[in-house]
Amino acid sequence: MKKIFIAISLLLICFISCSEPNVPVQKTKYILEGGNHVEIVIIDSCEYLYGPWGNATVLTHKGNCKNHTK
Repeated sequence: MKKIFIAISLLLICFISCSEPNVPVQKTKYILEGGNHVEIVIIDSCEYLYGPWGNATVLTHKGNCKNHTK
């Protein structure tokens, strides 16, 4: 019974953690403390800077949307 529980748990963990992102992400040449790269994430034709900054993960708007009707 324990083996079945462990097998099901591992399968669930794989399904939850093995998902791929659904937004385009571009790496940049900029590196923050700790060796982490800043990434550009595109959501609804707008670019955002994404990265681990200090003790938090930040997503901030760059201000250059390609769809000017919004």
